Amino acid sequence: MADGDLPATTGASQLVSYSMCPRKYACQYVLGLEPEFTSTALIVGSVVRSGIAWWFGERLLGGSPTIDQALEVVAADFTAATADERVRWKEQTPESLENQIRELIRTYLSEHGNLPVVAIEQPFEVDLEDPMDPARTLPRKLRGYFDLVLEDTTVIELETSAKAWPESFLVRHLQIGAYAFAWNVHHGGPCQLDVHVVIKTQKPRVDAHRIQRGEPATKWWFEATAAIESAILAGHFPPSPGPLCMECEFQGACSRWEQPPQALDPRRSLPVVQRASLPMFAF
Repeated sequence: MADGDLPATTGASQLVSYSMCPRKYACQYVLGLEPEFTSTALIVGSVVRSGIAWWFGERLLGGSPTIDQALEVVAADFTAATADERVRWKEQTPESLENQIRELIRTYLSEHGNLPVVAIEQPFEVDLEDPMDPARTLPRKLRGYFDLVLEDTTVIELETSAKAWPESFLVRHLQIGAYAFAWNVHHGGPCQLDVHVVIKTQKPRVDAHRIQRGEPATKWWFEATAAIESAILAGHFPPSPGPLCMECEFQGACSRWEQPPQALDPRRSLPVVQRASLPMFAF
């Protein structure tokens, strides 16, 4: 993707990013800027996922991996992930963060290591079609992957968090809604989706949430997605000032943003959008 081009498809991460801050979305997905630092939360999520994926990959190949072997893989992944000098450690150290990740992996595999997984990081790409009106389809397709797929087609979405997720949070969660929508397109509803949240407390635990939504129940998610996609295609990328600005990986780029990009096209129903106007930066 060249700088200034929109991705050809949308995805759960894009939708969440825009909902948090449209300006951040533009920096990451339209301008393709490099993050100014790497957060420890991002490292934890990435390394935990890769460790769990390795475990089930070995089992799919007929192996009998041990947790100690998984922790050796995690150590190598952690070293690679933290080789970047831009890591923002804050109150953490490399040693404390690696120990935290090791305990998260140990906890998850001890509780869920025998899941009947048949696919890992299974990709999907589906049309964004209104579940209540098939004639209404959004311009960009939804693309992503399911973390784990079980024998009965249940999808496992893996998340890491510093605190528990209340049920009310899941009802309007754009990322979870995206996976529910994609599952329904492939299999018909209601979806079979389990969200496993690995909690990063002093004593780690795994909270499991069952998501069951038929096509009518994804209507709110579709309308939210349609609104976000319309704003993206129109080139609306205002900032969303707040306490999280200090934790944003594009804070410097945002502060140098002088001229907002013009709308990609004055029409709101473009079949395809190729390029967004670029903002001007004062360096």
